[in-house]
This record gives sequence, C-alpha cells and structure tokens, in this order.
Amino acid sequence: MLVVSFIIFASFAINSLSAISDDGTLVKIESGLIRGRIRQSETGKNYWAFQEIPYAAPPLGENRFQLPQSPKPWSDVLNTTKNTKICYQQRSRYSYLQISEDCLYINVYTPVKPGSNQSLPVILWIHGGGFVSESGIYEYYGPKYIMDHGVVVVSFNYRLGPFGFLATDDGVIPPSVGMEDQIFAMKWVQRNIQQFGGDRNHVTIQGESAGSAAVGQHLLGPWKGEQLFHAAIMQSGAPLMGSPIPKNFTTIVESLAKEIDPTFSPNNTTDLLKFLQKADAKDITKQDIRQMSFNKPLNLQHLLDGNYKKVPVIIGFNSEETIFQLASLTTEILKQADDNPASLISDGMYMSEENRKIAGNKMKAVYTNNGSFVDHPGAFVRHSSDQSFTIPACKTVEICSKDVPYYLYQFAYKGPLGGQMSLPYSNETGRVGHAEDLHYMWEEKGTNSDLDKFPKEDRLMLHRYVKMWTNFAKYFNPTPEKDPFLGNVQWLKSEPQTLRYLNINSTLEMRENPRQYREIKGILETYMEKPYDFFD
Repeated sequence: MLVVSFIIFASFAINSLSAISDDGTLVKIESGLIRGRIRQSETGKNYWAFQEIPYAAPPLGENRFQLPQSPKPWSDVLNTTKNTKICYQQRSRYSYLQISEDCLYINVYTPVKPGSNQSLPVILWIHGGGFVSESGIYEYYGPKYIMDHGVVVVSFNYRLGPFGFLATDDGVIPPSVGMEDQIFAMKWVQRNIQQFGGDRNHVTIQGESAGSAAVGQHLLGPWKGEQLFHAAIMQSGAPLMGSPIPKNFTTIVESLAKEIDPTFSPNNTTDLLKFLQKADAKDITKQDIRQMSFNKPLNLQHLLDGNYKKVPVIIGFNSEETIFQLASLTTEILKQADDNPASLISDGMYMSEENRKIAGNKMKAVYTNNGSFVDHPGAFVRHSSDQSFTIPACKTVEICSKDVPYYLYQFAYKGPLGGQMSLPYSNETGRVGHAEDLHYMWEEKGTNSDLDKFPKEDRLMLHRYVKMWTNFAKYFNPTPEKDPFLGNVQWLKSEPQTLRYLNINSTLEMRENPRQYREIKGILETYMEKPYDFFD
C-alpha cells in the first residue's frame, strides 16, 4: 500500500511539474533555466514576461569600469518574474528598487508561448535618461499596449554616469563601457531570443532621448560583419546631436579621484583604476560626472563619408522639445541672446568668430522675423528645440536617406496622456515637450495603466502610434498598406531634396521642410568650416 501511495504521489508531482512547464513560463537559455510569469495585454490576451535575466556578469570589484563579461551559468531555476535592481544613479522613482552596480539585466516579453516554434519580429528598447539615470525595467516601460501586435519586446539596463562613461586616454579604463553593455545585450538577443519566439534576423533597435542618441551611435558602430539589428527607431535623438567630446579623459578621471580623496596621488592610470575600483559607489556617483566618453568621434563628416549602417530608420522629434524652458526665461536671458547672437551657434560648429556673429544674426532674424527675443520668447524656445533635436535629425535624414528608407516625423499631439499639460506654451511654439510621446506607447506604473481615465482622442493616438511603430518593426514600413484606422495615410519615405515628414497629430498628415530647416541649414552651411563636427 505504501508503494502504491508513493507511486501515486510521484506521478502527481511529475504531472504538476509538467503542467507548470507546459504553461510556457519555464525556459532554457544559454546560462540555465529561468522561470517567468504570465501577464495580460490591453485586450486581456496572455503574454509571457521574463524580467531581470542576467545578460552579463555583475560589474563589481575588478570588473568595475571594464568591458562586460558573460554571466556564470546557474544550476537552479532562476526566478525572473519581477525587476528589483536599477543601475547606479542618484535616485530611483520607486523606493523598493535597489540602486546597484549589479544591474546588467535584460527583460523579454513575448505574445507567444515560448517553445511554440514561432519566429516574431523583435523590438529592442534602449532607455533614455541622459546616460546618467533611468532604467529599462517593467515599471518604467511596460509592454502592455504593444503585446497585441505580434512582436517580441526586449528591454535592459546598462551602466550609467561615471560607471558607464568614464575613460582614460590610454584605454586602461576603456571608453564607453555603457555602450558596450548595449552591444553585449544585442549579442545576447542574437543567441537567445529564439527561445522566446523571436526572430534574431528581424530585430529593430529603438530608443528615446539618450537612448535614441545611442541608437544613432550604433548606426555608426565600430563592429564589422555583425548584423546585430536590421532596423532602427530614433525618438528625440540623433547621431549628430550633442557637444564636442572632451579629449582630456584622464584629467577628468583624476579630478574625480581627487574629489573622493584629496590626498590621493597616482603614479599612472593603473593606480587611478585600482583606486576607483575600491572606492565607494556612492562617492563616485555623487560627483555627477557629465562629460562622457565614446568609442569614436561621431560627427557630420563620418556620415558624409557613408560610414553608417544601411538599414531602414524611423527618426523624429516632438513639436517643442524644450518647451519647459519657456516658464523660466527671463528678460535678462533673452537680452543676452539679442546682444550676442553668436551664442545661438553651437560650440560644436566650427566657425570663425566673425562668421559665428554673421550666422548668429541671420539665424536670429529667421526665428524672430527680424525682431528680438525679448519680444518673442517663444522664438528662443524654438531655436533651442531645433538646435538640440530638429536640425540633427533632419541633417541625418538628408544624408542617409539616399541609401535606405528613412521615415521622418514630428509628434505634435498634445493630450493628458503625455503627462505635461501644465507646461506653458505660446502661439510661437509647438506644444509637445520632450518625452511626452512615451506614454503613447509604454505603460508606466501608476501613470497610464488605466486608459479609461483619459480622453478617447488620447486613446486613439496611443493605438495609432503603437500600430505604426509595430508595423515598422514587422514590415520595415510604418504604413505598408492603406489602413482606415490610420486615416489611410501613406507615410512616404523622406528624400534629401524634399525632407518629407509625417506630422502626427489628431490627423496624420504628410508635410515638407520641418520647422524652417532649409533656411537654418542654408545659414549654417554657408559659414561652416571643416573639420565638420556636430550639426547642431
């Protein structure tokens, strides 16, 4: 009788384990078994979520400031049902999240049961945050609204601030390990995504703000012969945006070490590295180093020489990225711009002092209609938005669209879902500020989880936005056919001569020459000098 009871119990246990495994939450990847969970999409359909999978070894101790390394395999089933850690930064939005150097984790969300032998397009999301903050976790970027559209979504963390972007000139601290983390995550996707029903040969990398700038840098990436992605989406960021990259990296690192310990006196960069590897992470973070190191100069000449990945791209900007400035503009600030219009030209633009003054005056005349910024503060905001976002994006399209499809857009829809209704605006500016488009694609915990709280126009915009972006991920074309849901618009590829773009508002409308780009471009190119650098 005891034997029979044992057999019955063993049979029950095996059947129970099989049932758990058969629900798709148990997946074998290269490093071991992981256990995920089932979540629901907006329409109530199941999708499978695997959160906080190690894609690299913890960058601790001697691995701090070094290139990412493969994680050690594990023998037990790893729980990957929630996010608990974000990379080191000064603060977190949620108190229960641990700020940690042990943060190199990846998340996979799939609308198909793992193991079902399907092969869906993949969106690989790179989060923004100025390379110093934010995270790719579920709480910030939930895929609830995307999961009904037949794509696999991947997000991840990468090292930020000094932990990801310090360097020494001799490479003892290698440049841009935060960017190397991103490449490491892309390679992880290539090796593992098929286990989740994803197609490794159909990957779109997508980012916003600093994440978008990172996508732009990957388009200029140093790795050869590796097809880690096949299309790209850049939201409010472009390869040409930014400031000149400093050439005194070692001096910056030495200054950081001196801030931590004024008595420290290194003999060489190896001493610097060892000192900082032993320093308290909080002491490093509070210095808030903003000068970033990157693998190579990313400049206008690089694009002009054709050194970029030839893949389809969506690229664009919001209708007034720097609208937040309007509330803080003082007469003094505006008068300084009126009195010194040369300041309107970016430091990254090579011009003689005389040409800088001439170009600045001409640019001021375009924005103020031959008036003053004191009388037209909205014009100052427009210039700021264009310099940082519009012009770099448009110049990128102008150069690259001759080789591959580039779809240019402006996001101009203003609604409560964007989360910034209180920002002031004027009749001289657009209305949609930086990052307002994010809530029209991603679910953020406690913010836009219940769409019924928002106007139907906002809900329509979200569904249209997600539809076009996932169309692109699937077909490399955001409007592959006429669709009444999208107003039957055909989003035409941009061309160097026309710079066609889709204006995304309550209606979807094709236009040309965004935000007086041709006039501004004409001024800049007349007075620019080689070597060409950032076009902003």
